[in-house]
Order: sequence, then C-alpha cells, then structure tokens
Amino acid sequence: MNNTKEKLSALRQIMAEQQLDYYFVPARDAHNNEYVPDCWQRRAWLTDFTGSAGDALIGREQAYLWTDSRYFLQAEHQLDSHYYQLMKQAQGSPPLHLWFTTHCQNKTVGVDPQLLTITQAQQWQEALANVQGALVAVEPNLVDQIWTNQPPISEKPIRVYPLKFAGLPAQNKINDLRSIMAEKKMQAHVLTLLDSIAWLFNIRGNDIEYNPLPICYAIITDKKAIVFINHKKVPAAEKWYLQSQGVELQPYEDFAAALNQLQGTVWIDPNSASWWLIQQLKQAALWYESSPVIMMKAKKNPTELANMHEAHRRDALAVVKFLHWLENTWPSGVTEISAADQLELFRRQDPECLDLSFATISGFASNGAIIHYRATETTSRVIDDSNLYLIDSGGQYGQGTTDITRTIHLGLPTQEQITHYTLVLKGHLALRHTLFPAGTCGEHLDAIARHPLWQKRLNYGHGTGHGVGCYLCVHEGPQRISPGYSKIPLEPSMIVSNEPGIYFTDQYGIRIENLCAIIQQQDHFYTFEDLTKVPYARNLIDINLLSANEIAWIDQYHQQIYELLIDDLEDDQRVWLASATAPLTTG
Repeated sequence: MNNTKEKLSALRQIMAEQQLDYYFVPARDAHNNEYVPDCWQRRAWLTDFTGSAGDALIGREQAYLWTDSRYFLQAEHQLDSHYYQLMKQAQGSPPLHLWFTTHCQNKTVGVDPQLLTITQAQQWQEALANVQGALVAVEPNLVDQIWTNQPPISEKPIRVYPLKFAGLPAQNKINDLRSIMAEKKMQAHVLTLLDSIAWLFNIRGNDIEYNPLPICYAIITDKKAIVFINHKKVPAAEKWYLQSQGVELQPYEDFAAALNQLQGTVWIDPNSASWWLIQQLKQAALWYESSPVIMMKAKKNPTELANMHEAHRRDALAVVKFLHWLENTWPSGVTEISAADQLELFRRQDPECLDLSFATISGFASNGAIIHYRATETTSRVIDDSNLYLIDSGGQYGQGTTDITRTIHLGLPTQEQITHYTLVLKGHLALRHTLFPAGTCGEHLDAIARHPLWQKRLNYGHGTGHGVGCYLCVHEGPQRISPGYSKIPLEPSMIVSNEPGIYFTDQYGIRIENLCAIIQQQDHFYTFEDLTKVPYARNLIDINLLSANEIAWIDQYHQQIYELLIDDLEDDQRVWLASATAPLTTG
C-alpha cells in the first residue's frame, strides 16, 4: 500500500465499520515526543508530509492537515492536494477544537487515546459536546492496522550518562523530586516524556533519530522508582547502575497494570500525559500539574553548563572548518546534500560527537526560504556565488547539544540582501544584549528581536527562541521566546536559542541562530551569554545600519571566537578565521 488514495481508502473502510465520521492522526506518539521513532511515524506514513509539526484529520470524504507557518511550503510540496486540504494555522484556519464546533454537528471523532493529551481530550470533549458530537477512544490504532511493513519498536541498548557530564547522580535527582512531591502531599508521579526520564535517571538511548532517548515509562513514589522498559535494552552494567541508584526495572508492557494498582494522589502532567493514561488510573486520585522534572531539567547545573560551553567550542571548530572548506571548494561543485555531508564529517572527526542533533537544513537560494527544509536527491541544488546559502545544523556531543544557523553569500550579495541580513542581525544582537528583570517571560522579549524588521514592515513566522537539552533534545521546554503566551519566566542557567530570520518565497531565506545561557547580571536582572562561537557573515553586514554599540558587540564577539579557536586550527583555516573575525571597521 503505497499511494495516498489506497491508504485513505483502507482507513475509511475501517472508520465506516466502527461508525466514525472522522479519525485523528497526530504527529506525536504515546510519549508525546516531538521527534517520533520510525515505528510510530503514523501521520508521516499516511500523508507523506514529513514535518515534525502537523496533525491530520481524516473524514469520510475529505482529509485535512493542520500545520504552522514553518511548514507551509513543505506541506504544499509534499501533500497530495487532490486528497488533503492544508489548514494553515494562524492564517484563517481555526484550531481543531474550534473547527469541530462548525463541522461536527452530531458527528463522532475517533482517536487513539494514547495519542491525545489530557488537556486536548478535555478541550475536544467540551467542543464536541456543544454540537452534540462525541470524542471516541479507539483501540488499537487504526493506522497500525493498515500500515504494511511498519517498523518494529527499537531494541537498541541504553547507556549510562556519566556523572562527569550529568553533574548529579540519579539518586540525588530522584530525592529532589521526592522532596517536591512530599511538599505537595503526592504519593506518586508518573513520567511519560522520554527526555524527562532520560535526564532523571542519567540514561540515554538510541530509539529516536538524532535524539539520544530510550523508549520507556517511569513511576516514582516515596519508596520506589520504577522504569518500565524492554529488558533486552538494558545491558548488565546499566542494570547494575540503575539498581545502585535505587531504581527498579519492569517490562514496558507492564506499565498499564502498574497504573491500575496505584493508590493515593498521583501527580499527572496534563500537557504531556495521554488520555489513555488516566483511564488506567482506576484507584487513584489525580492531581494535574506540570511535571517538576521539566523545570529541574531546564535549569542546568554547573557541570552541565560547563560542558555545554565545551560542546559549543568543539562544534564551533567543526563549523569554522566547514565554512572555510565551502568558500574554497564550491567552484568544484558542491550541492546542498554534499555540503551537509561535509559538515557532518567535520563534526564526526571529533570523537566526542556522537550524532547530529537534527537533520541539517541546507538550503541554497529559494530552498533557504523553506524554514524546515530538508534536501533530497530531487530538490538538492548546486551551491554557487549567485545567491544566499542558509545552513541550520547541530551536533550531539557527550558534553551537550548544539544548534546553530548561519547564512552566507559566496559572491557579491545585492544591497537588498545585505540590508535584510543586517536587519536580522540587529534583532539578534538586540535580544542578546537585553537586560531584563526577574519574572520576565519569553513573550515579553520576543518583539525585541523582531523590532528592526517590523520597522521595514517585515516579520517571520516562527518563534525567536527555544530551550535546548544537555545531550538530549534540541527542542526543550518549558521556556521559549515567541509571541505565544508561555507564563514561564526566563531564569539563570536556562538555555535558549536566539534565531530571528526573514524569508522570501522563491528567492532566499536568512536566519542567524546562536544558543545562549541565561546569566545573572546584577541584583534581580538577567541577560544572555553566547554559547555559540562562529563568526557572522562580514560581506552581508552594512555597518552604516549599525550603531557604535552594535559594531563593538560584533567585534568583541569575533575577538572571543578568534581567541577560543585559533590554536586548534590548521594554518589555512587560521588565515580564514583571522579574516572572518577582523574588526568591522577594517573593511
């Protein structure tokens, strides 16, 4: 079963048998992962849309896909428009729960209850009830029933994350969690998010591409800490380590039975735990609140912060070597794919680089305007000196996770391109050097990065910043910098990206991204510190559009880069770096 028509026909046949008017197929899985293992890539298999964000709703006659502006162009290219209507969020398409109120009078909407969060389920039930509709839990998953050659669940082994990188033993983290639970009089806390479990127990896995996560669940009580995982995935040394930290191992498939047996008050995160999960908690009282592990993980300990600096030093060396290579090699013929491969090669020359942190976005000219573009054999373009080249990439090092975007021009950019790049850079610098008081949330700062673009009636459709893990996920919450209301104050030792951009369909895209640590400046005021140490594109900077302070900031940043990297480069690379980091006023 390969084409869209066959897949939808097979799914609709089962829907008719179960008297469903609609069936919901989300991007995420039972653990609410943003990045989903191959075995649970149901929406991607069904729709052929591969973006990480986007949910499908299949009706008896029409099919829909909701996604945000980062993926509009990609969805238009990948979806079969004969069968799917693209619902553009924030551009006139209502969110699903509001769409239900106008399209689902007396209709039934089926969903795998493991793929809907508690918050979503409550919202959807209310919306459908208002129009005499119904939300129906459907098991087993309908897509699984028609997915031929569905990959099996990974059995790759887990490994211990060393204390020299983690900073705290797992037992200490578990005890800190128990203290928080005791203050709130909680008898148990259920964890379903894989990065939270990996961080808490100092383990890592290989079950999701680019994300060092093991597929498992966890339950923590005042006396027990249980990880539910396929025993084949746990080598003897890892089993001994977990037991030494007071952790009990049980089979992954026993999780439901364990939930059934829980009593007392159980702490559940309604924004990540599934509707299915609370249906299993038959004997417990439920307390809904965001998991404390999310904030514990977000605020890096001193060891994690030091290691993140080291990861970025190593990553900067790889990116600088790549930029030098590209400037000298492109006349011989370099494509978007071969450029991404070469950057990966430079990263993997470092033994501490264990993987990439996401699929490299390597976009020349118009492909750079596709925010989450991924080059394929059919779309990959030759990179030359006629237009802008955007490369967004990152590595997974033992010390931490990196994410960097640079936009360059290998020839003579137009004045328009220089102006656009400089406006993006001004917003990037303004955010980086902002002082803000304690209690400030990301939504309070987002406009600072956009302001230079707004003055020219320009904007970008994605957030300005996201959190990043320590050898975990390249996207990590709860903090973010975006127009959306987060209610999460930015605090010292958090890490966020700073990545304004501007995109012109069928022309080019510009994005500049650094990762930053939030640090205390004085009293109750905070600011940002750059982790990323790679030069900006000098030939794209119009110093006439910069203030004296902005020029000084760039020169200071470039001097830091030069001093940090120069001793670990070869002679020709040193010459390139010296030129790339020379003071702006020297031309």
